[in-house]
Amino acid sequence: MIKNRAETPSQVVVLSADGMRPDFYRHANKFGLKIPNLRKLVESGASADTVESVYPSTTYPAHVTLVTGVLPRRHGIYSHLASLDPTEKARPWTWFARAIDVPTLWDVAEASGRKTAAVAWPVSAGARIAYNIPEIWDPAAPDPYHDFSTPARHSTPRLFDEVLKALRPASSPSSKNKHSPFLNEMSPDRLRAEAAIYIWKQYRPDLLLVHFALYDQLAHRFGPFAPEALAAVEKMDEEIGRIGDAINSEKSVTLVVLSDHGFVPVDKEASPLVALIEEGLLGQNAHGEPELKRLGAIHSGGSFALYWLEEPTTENRRSLQKAVARLVASGAVREVIDRKKLESLGADPDAELMLDAAPNFYFSDRSAGPLVQESTKDHGTHGHLPSIAGMEAGFIAAGPGIKHAKNLGRISLAQVAPTLAARLGLAKGVLASEAAPLDLS
Repeated sequence: MIKNRAETPSQVVVLSADGMRPDFYRHANKFGLKIPNLRKLVESGASADTVESVYPSTTYPAHVTLVTGVLPRRHGIYSHLASLDPTEKARPWTWFARAIDVPTLWDVAEASGRKTAAVAWPVSAGARIAYNIPEIWDPAAPDPYHDFSTPARHSTPRLFDEVLKALRPASSPSSKNKHSPFLNEMSPDRLRAEAAIYIWKQYRPDLLLVHFALYDQLAHRFGPFAPEALAAVEKMDEEIGRIGDAINSEKSVTLVVLSDHGFVPVDKEASPLVALIEEGLLGQNAHGEPELKRLGAIHSGGSFALYWLEEPTTENRRSLQKAVARLVASGAVREVIDRKKLESLGADPDAELMLDAAPNFYFSDRSAGPLVQESTKDHGTHGHLPSIAGMEAGFIAAGPGIKHAKNLGRISLAQVAPTLAARLGLAKGVLASEAAPLDLS
């Protein structure tokens, strides 16, 4: 018998706070954070000191683990990017659920007759979700958070316009070209919360998944502890409170706030592509621009994955060793992760190797200039090995049968999906996960 199953199946609302470190809710005063709603949830429910993420510790692989209970090597989403071509101008992301190789929470919930809903959940475009507004954008858009036409096209038919109509101010024009301007005036997190509240009130789904992303965006730009980033955490706390108030009338609702990975500050940018080009592993066109040749690559901030696109010669392997040695000598690399360790981490089986960034460094996709330079773009990153300090994710759950102020200690990201399935009252074993559900009682 699953200990943490509620006496009756519970509706489940999952709010993903992208990049939220657990020390934000464990030691809010240390950061000067005013987060009354998160603190209230910690007191009224169960929470983890540490949630070990996946490798690389990035949003898309982690969010798929959150809804499948298995590591990337099993679920098939190894990166945020769907293209191995580092020279591609506008690289597509892994937006579509058809790329997931195992059943998800929404699959098993829908199969059991339960209603599902999602707002901006990663890798959910085209998913079998009854009420779905996925996270997806035109990769050529200058600002993905203000590309509304792409998610509108991929949402459940008529849902995007239905939500938009409910959110539009009375003074706003009623024309069909209405994905702006008032949408542009709202933060991404406020828009997502408003959509979630509307869907909840209108359709009462058994499972509602919501992804908040503003802290992640600002933590990259300014650093994880910068005033701008911490202000985003406080604003997100307000949205969590508003959603909590909306579902508060339902006694059988489990509210979960979690994250996918942590964040660390950086001040130096390293570009592996520079070394790869100089060693002849990427080509150059007539304009001197890099073009795909022997190696594919994916940059993930705290890590950098390399892929042979054709059978390498001895000389090719020697060239790669030289490029990696140059990066190691620059001080930018904490560890070179070989295929054996990648297998033990449940990471991408096709990668030849991954570079894990040294403290204060991150990897970019820059293809010209010095190998290492002071960062002018990002001041925070993630993507490192999940064992690295600062990469910890968070987890808080409150609801019927959950013990107040329970400390779960250290848990795994893979334990979340089986726990949520149990809260929904689904049969044990409906997911591919072998991870044990958390005892929340």
